[in-house]
Amino acid sequence: MSRNLKNFLCELSLSKILPEHDYLFNLANNCSSLLENEKNNYRVAAENDSLGALLDFTSPEIKRLPVIIVPDIHARAYFLMHILEFMLPHDFVVSDDGNELTVFDAIMLQKVQVVCVGDLLHSEIRGKSRWLKALKEFNSHNFTGPEITSEMMEGLSLLSMIMELKLAFPENFHILKGNHENIMNEYGEGNFPFHKFANEGEIVRSFIHEYYGDDVLMVISCFEKALPLIAAFPECVVSHAEPSECFSRQQLINGISDEKVVSGLTWTPNDIVVKDTCSRIIMELTGNPEGLYFGGHRPIAGTCTYRQGGKYIQLHNPDREFITLIYNDRIFDPDKDIMDVAK
Repeated sequence: MSRNLKNFLCELSLSKILPEHDYLFNLANNCSSLLENEKNNYRVAAENDSLGALLDFTSPEIKRLPVIIVPDIHARAYFLMHILEFMLPHDFVVSDDGNELTVFDAIMLQKVQVVCVGDLLHSEIRGKSRWLKALKEFNSHNFTGPEITSEMMEGLSLLSMIMELKLAFPENFHILKGNHENIMNEYGEGNFPFHKFANEGEIVRSFIHEYYGDDVLMVISCFEKALPLIAAFPECVVSHAEPSECFSRQQLINGISDEKVVSGLTWTPNDIVVKDTCSRIIMELTGNPEGLYFGGHRPIAGTCTYRQGGKYIQLHNPDREFITLIYNDRIFDPDKDIMDVAK
């Protein structure tokens, strides 16, 4: 199964065609169903037994594993494939017989936790010229023209890979909701329509509606709305964006139905947060004063940027292919633990 899956993921990453309707519908439907029923020892149910927004791996009853943090992917299927093929350092994780492992093999053997911070679709600045051409198509009422079709080939290949991995390895591969996880391009429930330079959110919604139909649009939306918002490990906390407020543990568990929590973990601009949100949430969730808080969302140059007195670490460099390794036996070192997986 694992070899066939890895080969299939590679095919998806190289695909120059759009996924077929039935494949995409069934994949998104199955993945949303899995997420909607993800109530277990690390994803505690919210009030009224609704879906919780917190992934909590801090309990001593849960096996402690090293963590791989994947920043904003933005339709880069090749980036995800490079991650899966990346050979991990020997001191990070090895097989039972002492051999080095790729990220894919480490996930398969349940030896790591992988957390993606969200923002799966929209190529953003990398595809700016294509987006501007797609906007001309859209304004001419051509909702499935060649430019947006090219964009969606990349985006839906990446989305399909993400869903396949979640279905195959539900306990070791996790996706957090980002601000781009809003396929309906709706306003409300902590979501805002996305429009950077080409009305991208509405162009994508219209493409899915016209090319696939409202059934695919709906199941992708269900997948997005079932995503957790935040993950806690003994060494760190991860969300898409810098937390805007000092949310309590219970607020975070109930976060999917709280628009202030949704927007406060997915849309936060730099330099407007309440003081010390990260250190206070770290203590609330982990009790570890040495813990760190990681996120993406706002683009940076270089490997990472420190905020909030060094407690918050931004990881999203859209021009590079970095992943971050969180060891469970030593303190994070940005010079050693941020790895470039580009071929």
